[in-house]
Amino acid sequence: MKNLQFRTTHETHPGLRRRENEDSVAIHPSGRLWAVADGMGGHRHGRFASDTVVSNFAGLALTGSLDEDVSQIHRAIIAANALVYQRSSVEGATIGTTVAALYADGAQAVCFWVGDSRVYLFHDDRLQQITRDHTQVRHLLDTSQITTDEAKHHPMGHVLTRAVGAEPRVRVDLKAVDLAPDDIVLICSDGLTACADEDDIAAALRESGGQKACARLLELCLERGAPDNVSIVTIVCDEVTAVEYEETTLG
Repeated sequence: MKNLQFRTTHETHPGLRRRENEDSVAIHPSGRLWAVADGMGGHRHGRFASDTVVSNFAGLALTGSLDEDVSQIHRAIIAANALVYQRSSVEGATIGTTVAALYADGAQAVCFWVGDSRVYLFHDDRLQQITRDHTQVRHLLDTSQITTDEAKHHPMGHVLTRAVGAEPRVRVDLKAVDLAPDDIVLICSDGLTACADEDDIAAALRESGGQKACARLLELCLERGAPDNVSIVTIVCDEVTAVEYEETTLG
């Protein structure tokens, strides 16, 4: 299995119809964990919810042990759920946040998610959605109650079935992912996918590369009206190559 290192770029913007940005982005100093959280409940409450998740991530002492770090990240989301739900109870208001995160230890990676923020993998010129939305529309699709075309403009398109802080307990979905050199991982809030479809995202990654795709995709959202906050993180996977030293004789 190839050893990998990562190059990261991110963008976050309130969009053109909202005064505040309720999204939060996490880039862990270890270079092993990245996340996007999309808060809900009004700008003050939504920002509190998304900040709570990313703050819990920032405080993690990641070790490089896959099993131990995955367990730490999972516990951090559970702890954030408790804090946000407690605030909801005090305020008497619905407060919550989505989260989509990627942890990578070389070529081995794990996705974590709650809600409809997404993780995509661009591999061999093909874009694949790794996460599966926790939305009412996704449920209707899975149970064959609506078609794919009907889902695109369904009035319940943004109704979540799961969010951090919405209930006393939260179920976090996890999925293992194998990464390879030249792969690009993209994490985003639904502000991106409301304006750009998978063809748009794939084209930006293909034409601009991971380092410039964030800016291109944000620009595309703004051109199309950006009705919601937009947050995007890209992670480019580079192979670590051994440095060869030529033996020389001094003197």
